[in-house]
Amino acid sequence: MKRANELFLILFLVFCVSTSFADLGGGDLTFKPLNAKPVFFNHNKHVESKHLKCSACHNHIFEMEKGSSIMDMSKINKGQFCGICHNAERSFDVKDKTNCEKCHK
Repeated sequence: MKRANELFLILFLVFCVSTSFADLGGGDLTFKPLNAKPVFFNHNKHVESKHLKCSACHNHIFEMEKGSSIMDMSKINKGQFCGICHNAERSFDVKDKTNCEKCHK
């Protein structure tokens, strides 16, 4: 019985760790705005290279469910959504037209 409990605990821990690593970063997303080129968003670029936690953006800027946030450039230019960080202070400025192709490809 003790061996069975130890095996269960080991398998449980392996499952939890592997699941959390698989979810880290969230993968790539493509947004298809009207009248603009698609936007490609890479979670790993933001999570790993910028050392951000998921909570830095999710549940107060973006919801976790895909498609739950209705974004447009007027909101982003006013400092909402991506514009919270992409404001020329924390990262490149979304209002600068020379930066459009950094997201829209």
